[in-house]
Amino acid sequence: MIAGHLQEKGGKYYAVLNCKHHNGKRFPKWIPTELTVKKGNKRAAEKMLENFRATYNSFGEVAGETETKFVGEMETDLPQKTVSRIDLKHPNNILFADYMLYWLSYKEIEVDPVTYAGYCYSVEESIYPYFKELGVTLSELQPSHLKAFYLAERKGDQEAGKKAKKGTTVARYHANIHAALETAMEDGLIGKNVAHKQRPATEKFIGQFYLPEEALECIKHAEGTPLELAILFGLFYGLRRSEIVGLKWQNFDLNRNTFTIAHTVTAYSRKGQKTTIYAKDKTKNKSSMRTLPLIPMFQTKLKALLAQQQEDRRVFGNSYNPNYIGYLYVNEIGDLLKPDYITNAFPVFLKKHNMRRIRFHDTRHAYVKL
Repeated sequence: MIAGHLQEKGGKYYAVLNCKHHNGKRFPKWIPTELTVKKGNKRAAEKMLENFRATYNSFGEVAGETETKFVGEMETDLPQKTVSRIDLKHPNNILFADYMLYWLSYKEIEVDPVTYAGYCYSVEESIYPYFKELGVTLSELQPSHLKAFYLAERKGDQEAGKKAKKGTTVARYHANIHAALETAMEDGLIGKNVAHKQRPATEKFIGQFYLPEEALECIKHAEGTPLELAILFGLFYGLRRSEIVGLKWQNFDLNRNTFTIAHTVTAYSRKGQKTTIYAKDKTKNKSSMRTLPLIPMFQTKLKALLAQQQEDRRVFGNSYNPNYIGYLYVNEIGDLLKPDYITNAFPVFLKKHNMRRIRFHDTRHAYVKL
């Protein structure tokens, strides 16, 4: 059985397993128990730890593990190039590219897996290759190096097959670099953060929205399609994709005609890996966790949907997917409709019905405007 222990973090218990990469390097695998640190919970957390120790192998893998992970399991099996060995005793010899990988290797226990996947994409795919080739050290790094990098990313390289990046994408690269250099300052490796006040300019985004007659037409065309639920909640309540896919029956009070946004479902992926579904009892920010009134049309729709799901479970029996029971946004065999499905299917739906193209996220703008 794999070794492990309980760890308190953020007022909750985590199971920390002593795992190893396939190259032999050890790493801690953090698994949240979702139990708060209070009297009576430690024993339950210890039981969960024992179950995790029996479930996972020495590589931190579960036999027959599916691509969907609930409760935000922290993936820590980093690609080999992400694990960077640097000599902190001789900071002048540390390449900036290698330091970015070093910074990345311990950020994963500080942020959720979705945020961490975004960090990995920025560092591994763009920041690391550029600065590795440049060969500049951490102590040699200057604002001019960063400006040249940002410009190169914005312009792209057609001959090399590298597309030009949007200003918002390059701004995310800058945010990672700035955060890494702040850490380097705290560790005493550098005297100043050369990324300070170097944030690249971004384009001012102007959101689109549907007029009332367009919104009603969109709802009419969506009736009876897999997009109906998403479009209704987007246009009437301004819900995000993650909030729509994360809707659960337990958060609806059909007697008092209210529902609460308290659970979200997002997706993330790493290069060469399957897309992972990440579900959590948490919203984007505190103000996003809200209780809203159900209008009469939704009361009727939801009661019909609940009855239909119960019938689907009866008809399909053992073929019905039990993993997402309790969610609203499932198909007839119980599979959860993923966030990316909404993004990809929405423009196809609009084109089919000759409607003005907007992003699905723009339905939030229609909700605010109307």
